[in-house]
Amino acid sequence: MTTFDHPSMIRQAKPTGLAGGLVLAALMLSSSLAMADATPNQLGSEITAKLQDETSIAVAPPSDSKRVYVMDPGNFHMTSTVYSIDGKSSKLLGMTDAGKLPNVMVASDGKFLAIANTMYSRVARGKRDDYLELIDTRTHEPIADIDIPEGRFLTGVFERTAGLSVDDKHLLFQQFSPSPGVGLVDLEKKAFVKIMNVPDCYHIFPTANQNFFMHCRDGSLMQFTYDNKGNTKQKPTKVFHTEKEYLLNNPYYSNSNNHLAWPTYEGKIFQAKLSETGAEFLKPIEVFTDKEKADKWRPGGWQTLTYHKARNELYLLADQREKWTHKLPSRYVFVVDATSGKRLRRIELKHEINSIAVSQDEKPYLYAVSEEAKTLFTFDAVSGKALSSIDELGRAPSMIFIADK
Repeated sequence: MTTFDHPSMIRQAKPTGLAGGLVLAALMLSSSLAMADATPNQLGSEITAKLQDETSIAVAPPSDSKRVYVMDPGNFHMTSTVYSIDGKSSKLLGMTDAGKLPNVMVASDGKFLAIANTMYSRVARGKRDDYLELIDTRTHEPIADIDIPEGRFLTGVFERTAGLSVDDKHLLFQQFSPSPGVGLVDLEKKAFVKIMNVPDCYHIFPTANQNFFMHCRDGSLMQFTYDNKGNTKQKPTKVFHTEKEYLLNNPYYSNSNNHLAWPTYEGKIFQAKLSETGAEFLKPIEVFTDKEKADKWRPGGWQTLTYHKARNELYLLADQREKWTHKLPSRYVFVVDATSGKRLRRIELKHEINSIAVSQDEKPYLYAVSEEAKTLFTFDAVSGKALSSIDELGRAPSMIFIADK
C-alpha cells in the first residue's frame, strides 16, 4: 500500500506525469541518502521535507459524493492497484495494492473500502490465500484483515459477485468451486462465518434485513434470507427475461434504494425494485430506435450502465459495433429516463471508454475510464461538458467504484 500527495509532491518533481514523477522522486531520495555530502536543500525545502520524513502518512480528506476509486487489474496480471481520486479536482489521493482481479466495494458512508483478494505463495502459483481487507479511505491503511477459506473464486471482472450488506455489517461473496455457494463474513466481528449453499445462480444484490437476490439460469431471481449463523431460506421470483435475451456481465445495482438495472447485448434494459418482500419488475426500456439498431448501435465496455437516483436517469455506454463485441470500449453515452425510456441526451466522450459511473449529488459528474489512455475523464453529467482528467493510472484501469449515497 502506498500513499502520497500527487499534485504537490509528484508534480514538483516532474510535471509530466505520475509514474515518471514517482520514479524521479525515488531517485532523488536514494541519491540524497547515498551521498553524505549532498545538500538536501538543493531539491527545494518543501520536497526535501517530504522526502526526509519517511514515517509520515498522507491523510486524505473525508470521503464525499465526488470520491472515485479506479481499479487497475493490469490486463489480468497477478496484482492489481486501486486508485483513490478526488473527483472534484482530479487529484490522486492514494493507492492500495490488491490481489488478482479483486472485488472492490465502497461502504455506504464512504469511510472504508472492502477489497476481497486472492494471492499465491509463488505469485502466479503455489499455495492460495484468500482474504478480505477493509481499508480506511482517509489513511489508506488496513483496519481489518480477515482470512477466507479456499474453495471459491473472486474476480473483479464480474461486478456484484461480492457485495456489502445494506447496513455494512456483512459481506457476501460468490463461490464458484467446488460447488455453488455464497460466503458470509461478519464485518463487526471481523470473522468469516460460513459458506451458504445456493443453487446455480450468480451475482449478489443485497436488500434490507439480511436478504439478497441472485440471478438464475432460467431468467428468474432467487431471494435468500439469512441469519447471523448463515442459515438460509430461499424463494424464487418469476422469469423476467428469455433465454435469448443475453444480459451483460455487469448490471447496475444500488444498495441504498435497491434499484436493479440490467442491459442486454442489444441495449434493452430490464429493471426491478428489490426488497425483503420480493421483486417488483418494471417495464423494460429499449434505448435504441429501430434505425439505430439497424445502424449497429450496441452497448460495449466493462461497466456499461450507471444510474442517477434523484434524476431517475440511466446512462448507457455504447457505440456502433458488430455483434459479440460488447466487451470492447465505446465513445458515447446515451441518457434516458428510467421510467419512460425517453431519450434525454447523448454525450460524446471522444475517447475509447471501458467503464462509466455517475456521482449521486445535485450536480452530478460522469466519470469515464479508458484502458487505452490509462486515464479517468470527468464530464458534467447534465451538459456533457468535459471538465478534467487524471492520467497514468497504472497499466489498464478498467473499473470505477463510488459510494452509493
